[in-house]
Amino acid sequence: MRKSIFILTLVLWVSSLAGCNLQSKTTDNKTKTTVNSTETKANTASSSLDTTNITLYIDKNCETAWVQQCNPKVWEQQFGKLLWKNNKLNIVYTNTSIATSLKKIVPTTPVLSIPKDKVALFGQAASQITASGKLSNWVYYVSLYGWIAWEENLCNDGKDNNGNGLIDAKDPSCYKMTVLTSSKCKEQYCSDQAYKSMFMWYHVNVVDYDTPQGKKLYNELVKKNWSQTLPTFLMNKKHSYLNQMKQFVKEVDLDWEKYQINIPQFKYNPAIEACSTNCNASPACKKLLSCNKTDKPKVELFVMAYCPYGTQAEKWILGVSKLLKWKINFSVKFVDYDMHGKKSIDEDTLQHCIQKEEPTKYDTYLTCFLKAWKTQECRKEAKLNMNKENTCIKATDKKYNVIKDFNDKSTWVSWQFPRYEVNEDLNKKYGVQGSPTLVINWMKVQPQNRSPQAYLNIICSAFKTKPAECNKQVSNKGYDPMFGWTKSGKAAPAWSCGK
Repeated sequence: MRKSIFILTLVLWVSSLAGCNLQSKTTDNKTKTTVNSTETKANTASSSLDTTNITLYIDKNCETAWVQQCNPKVWEQQFGKLLWKNNKLNIVYTNTSIATSLKKIVPTTPVLSIPKDKVALFGQAASQITASGKLSNWVYYVSLYGWIAWEENLCNDGKDNNGNGLIDAKDPSCYKMTVLTSSKCKEQYCSDQAYKSMFMWYHVNVVDYDTPQGKKLYNELVKKNWSQTLPTFLMNKKHSYLNQMKQFVKEVDLDWEKYQINIPQFKYNPAIEACSTNCNASPACKKLLSCNKTDKPKVELFVMAYCPYGTQAEKWILGVSKLLKWKINFSVKFVDYDMHGKKSIDEDTLQHCIQKEEPTKYDTYLTCFLKAWKTQECRKEAKLNMNKENTCIKATDKKYNVIKDFNDKSTWVSWQFPRYEVNEDLNKKYGVQGSPTLVINWMKVQPQNRSPQAYLNIICSAFKTKPAECNKQVSNKGYDPMFGWTKSGKAAPAWSCGK
C-alpha cells in the first residue's frame, strides 16, 4: 500500500512539470531479446489486456464509491499535460476477464499500464516506474490505489451469503454498508469523501438524520446504549475489516443490520439542539449531561497510574475537587488495561485500595505521588495504614486476577497490554478506551479544552443548582504532562494513553 501511494504521488508530481520536454523512445528488437530481471515470466497478461497503449484500468465499483483516485477525469486531467496527442490515455473499466488477468500481476486497482517503449514519456519518473512497477509481457503495471477488484474482497469466504446465487464481491450482502449522518454536520469527517474513502470496499447507503427514517434509526441505536454521535456505520456481515476495528464495533442486532462502528473522533451530536429545550425530545437526550443534572454530581476520572496525560488530568481535577469538596462525589478509577508495565499496575491497585480503605487520605497521597512518582515516600506522607492496604491489595489481586493476567500474555489486550479488571465493568458501561477519560453522572464527557477551568466548568454544568464555588475563576493554564506540578504555559495536548 505504501508503494502504491508513493507511485501515485510520483505521477502527480511529474504531471506538474509543464516545462519538461518529454520525448518518446522506442526500444529496438535487440533490446527486446533480453528479458528484464524484474519481468514476471510465469504470469504474463492475457489477451484481455492492452499491451500497446498507456492504459488506466479502473473498477466501476470504486468509481461509484466516490473514491477520487478512481475518477477517470482526475487522471485524464493529470496525464493531459504529459501525453502527446498520439499517446492518449485509455480508460478501461475492468470486467471479470480483465480483473482476472490483472490479479495475476498486481492485486489492486486503479492500475496504470505503460508499454516498456513508452516509459520514457514520464521523464524523471521513468526510473521509479521501472523500479516499482511490475513488468509483464513488456508492459509495466503500477497500482495507484488500494481498491481490491472484483473477486478479491475482504469478506472473501467463498459463500453465497444471501442466497442469490452470487459469491463474495458479486454478492451485495458481502459489502453493503449504511452510513447514518446529518446534512447539518459541516465537519470534514461528515463528508461523503471521508467515509467512502475510509470504507472503500463497501457500497454505501447514506441515511440523513434529518429525515423520518434517519430519526427512527438514530433513536433505535440510542436505545441500545451506544454512542449518539454521528456519522455511524452499520454493516450486516462481520468482515475481517471489522475485526481490525473491534474496539469500535458493537453488535446492534437490528433486523436489517447487525454490526455498528462508531469512531470516537467523529463527534457530531444531532440531538443537542432539541434537547437543550426539551429533555424528552429524543431518547438521545437521556444520554446528555445537560439532561442528567444532580444535586451532587458523581465525577469519575479513568486513568492509568503512570500515563503522562492521565497524571496531567489528575492534577487539573484535584484542584477542582478541593474547591468543591463534599459537594461532588469524586473518585479515580482505572482503565481496564495498562500500557506502562507492572509498576503502573501495582500503583493502580494501591490507589484503588487507598480509596476503598482510607478515602480521607487519598488526596494527600495522590498530590504527593503526582510530584515525583515516589510511592514509598508518599505512603509515609499520607500516613497510610499499610496493614490495611496490603490486605486489600492481596484480596484485590485474588478477586480480579491482577498478577495472573499480567503473567499470562495470552490474556493481554491486542497481545500488547496486560488487562486490569478492577473497574472493567465500568469501562464497558461507559465505553472507556484510554487514559484520561472523564465520566460525570454516568455520562462520558469531553471538556472544552484541557485546563483546570474547563474541568470546573463541565463539572459545574452537572449541578441542578450550581454552588457559589462554580463562579470562581481557576487557572486556564494546564499543568504539564508527566510528573511534577509545573506549568509551562503551553497548550495542553489532547493526547491520551490508549490502544
